[in-house]
Amino acid sequence: MRPRVQTLSAPWLVRMTWLELVTLISTLFLDFVELILPQLQTPLIGDVLDLAGLIFCFAFFNWIGLIALLEIVPGLDVLPIYTATWLLWYVYKRRREQVILENHLNKWK
Repeated sequence: MRPRVQTLSAPWLVRMTWLELVTLISTLFLDFVELILPQLQTPLIGDVLDLAGLIFCFAFFNWIGLIALLEIVPGLDVLPIYTATWLLWYVYKRRREQVILENHLNKWK
């Protein structure tokens, strides 16, 4: 008989992979830097940061990264768009994994 393994489980606990955690920290950092540092609000430096964030979002979040194009719109720099993009990617990924798991389980019925 296999010993039972105790795991910490609570509704507020979110389990993440290292990739998900690293991308979350990266998006939080991009939004934090863009909001806090006023010298990045200058057109040249701010646009370079926007371009770097867009490339990051397209590379990691695929088509969901298109949401990050809202960073180009003037006046929307104060919103945490990169973090919102990550959140939508995370929810989509988890739902897609759940559907795949349910499909595999239905094959065994």
